[in-house]
Amino acid sequence: MNLKTFNIKEFLYYSVPVMLVDLAIHIGIFEWLLKVFTFTDPVDLVLTRPRSLYFLVVGFIIAMVLVPVRFYARGANWKSVIVRSFIQCFITISILAASINILFHSFAGHFLFYEGALAFGIISIWHLLFRAAVLVARKNGRNKIHAVIVGGNENAVRLAEILQKDGEFADYKVVATFGEDLDAIEDYIRNNKVHQLYCSINPALKTEMVNSIIRSCENLFIDFYYVPNMDGYLHRSMTFSELGPMTVIKLREEPLANPLNAAVKRAFDIIVSAIFLVTLYPIIWCFVAIGTSISSPGPILFRQKRTGYKGRPFTMLKFRSMKVNADADKLQATADDPRKTKFGDFLRRTSIDELPQMINVFRGDMSLIGPRPHMELHTEVYTKLVDEYLVRHMVKPGLTGWAQVNGCRGETKTTEEMADRVRHDIWYIEHWSLTLDVKIFFMTVAQILGGDKQAY
Repeated sequence: MNLKTFNIKEFLYYSVPVMLVDLAIHIGIFEWLLKVFTFTDPVDLVLTRPRSLYFLVVGFIIAMVLVPVRFYARGANWKSVIVRSFIQCFITISILAASINILFHSFAGHFLFYEGALAFGIISIWHLLFRAAVLVARKNGRNKIHAVIVGGNENAVRLAEILQKDGEFADYKVVATFGEDLDAIEDYIRNNKVHQLYCSINPALKTEMVNSIIRSCENLFIDFYYVPNMDGYLHRSMTFSELGPMTVIKLREEPLANPLNAAVKRAFDIIVSAIFLVTLYPIIWCFVAIGTSISSPGPILFRQKRTGYKGRPFTMLKFRSMKVNADADKLQATADDPRKTKFGDFLRRTSIDELPQMINVFRGDMSLIGPRPHMELHTEVYTKLVDEYLVRHMVKPGLTGWAQVNGCRGETKTTEEMADRVRHDIWYIEHWSLTLDVKIFFMTVAQILGGDKQAY
């Protein structure tokens, strides 16, 4: 059984039953609320029409397509389970609300709020309990990926050590390791359950042997992986392509290099920033304008040159939180920075000072999610001190990012702190998805509401 078959079985055993239970939870809550809810507005009675329930089912199906069930996936954690449950419920209820509003000219916000909140709570608990059961099963040796490692060189030994560690690869089980005994290898994989075979033998030196192993894996539906020695290369992910008869390796895969992905991300930026700028921003601007003017003389907005996409400079906007000073383009803000005003300290602790960057997002200088832009001076300095520092400029800078929601926010006192931030930024660039952007967005909101100690 190969890994594709393995994943299909996981989908049938886990995803399908879970989705059916999730839908039953939504319908059950909907029907229960109809019985106990006191309708004060006659237009809310449209909820009792059968079509309203149909819209709930349609919204749920769309939510499952956009944000599939993934809590059983390798590498998932309880936070991602809760975030995905929230997004799924939000999409479901949003589509239901939009359908009711368009067809029946009713909003029924109070009813839908209870439906969404209860569904989110119950589904989150249900997913967490199911995931806990899956993890217990895997801990006891069930539902693991059985891997065989071939080759007695350093690469094979290192891979075996990695796959046998707890943590990221705890779902793997190295069932056998071999040197270059072809008969023993083929006999084992023919008579035992194996999902993946990793071969570190150089095919240029042992062509016939490697080809024989490949043919055996194909006949037994086992996924074959070649483990090349890439020591000396700075890389995190690779893709293979062909130039005529030659195979070439790209050391970094960037999802946003795909025009469709870039268009989706840009559309998300425009929609969110536009809604914010025409609704909340004017109110916030008036509030900040009064507070800033009282706290110290100077402009309401602070403008500063930052390094943007592909190293191009742009003017980043913030609400001014400091007294006008000559070091604004040289020094980072510190926890007890004497340049901050009392009102400015409040703006920084609540991250309100960052909100004018929605204008940068709408213009296209920035994105909602991405590596935070640094001052030009810091870019010049850290380019010389931190490996791969400039890689973070392969995408547009963001209002918030993966590094920020993982503790890499605020002042960078050491080169290692900056290197850690860069590592998170590069991981984001290589693993981008719209779901990841939405996850970071909500993690940022939770971080702000929880009182981020690094926001100063």
